[in-house]
Amino acid sequence: MTNTATNTATSASPIIATPISGALGAEVTGVDLSAPLDDAAYDAVRGALLDHCVLFFRDQDMTPPQQLAFAKRFGDIHFHPHVPGLPDIPEIMEILKTDKDARPFGVGWHTDQMFLAEPAMGTMLYAKEVPDAGGDTLFTNLHRAYDALSDGMKRMIAGLRTVNLADAGRKIAGANPGGGQYGGFNSMALNKRDDVAAETEHPLVRTHPETGRKALFIGLHTERFATMTTAESKPLLDYLVDHATKPEFTCRFRWREGSVAFWDNRCVLHNAIDDYRGKRRRMHRITLKGDRPV
Repeated sequence: MTNTATNTATSASPIIATPISGALGAEVTGVDLSAPLDDAAYDAVRGALLDHCVLFFRDQDMTPPQQLAFAKRFGDIHFHPHVPGLPDIPEIMEILKTDKDARPFGVGWHTDQMFLAEPAMGTMLYAKEVPDAGGDTLFTNLHRAYDALSDGMKRMIAGLRTVNLADAGRKIAGANPGGGQYGGFNSMALNKRDDVAAETEHPLVRTHPETGRKALFIGLHTERFATMTTAESKPLLDYLVDHATKPEFTCRFRWREGSVAFWDNRCVLHNAIDDYRGKRRRMHRITLKGDRPV
């Protein structure tokens, strides 16, 4: 990953991606996401995403159809199996927390829909209402986390596969007792399904399909290693998650109304910080279809 600003000219103005930390993340200027992206703008944004893993855009003003059009430029839309979308535009999922909710949606280090055979490739999150302080999101670079492992650890984990499931609520402090990962959200309508305990296997070390870089592929949805018990798996899983989320691999984004984050779920974990009790936060999220990790 480069740590230099990325400049690409479009018909209007240059698109500039300026890193916000040494590990990952860049703030992008020179693009209006409400307007269709020409080929040069698309190439610039996609290239910056591969370079920086997560991109941030400020002061955007999009209608839901405009947000959807921007997302479709980068791939087919993925529908969350447990959370319905907006009535008029089901491709957009509204993430809402009010003073009636015990915790926000998305707490805990995770990559989106890791419990599926083909997890989401990318996520686009658009801030509609934010608290005056709090509600930041943390991101971590799983490429850098893998690269920093010792050669011995890399050899040991090379062939391991993980078992992942949706209902990971017991791993989150303050989760609704008995409600699991998708319980305790009074302000969001959730699909009641019986498959939250369905298990999916993935390689622990994933190769990015576009860059060829290796990354740890692990998060709160990871239950255990295949062929091992949960108790046997826990020490190494805990170590790897703690390692992957060290401060030197992370960045932190403070939301403002009109901000957009676009991240690559194939190499990034994110974590919504629960520090704004009694305040309101409303976001519009779109996820893009991904492929089977290898």
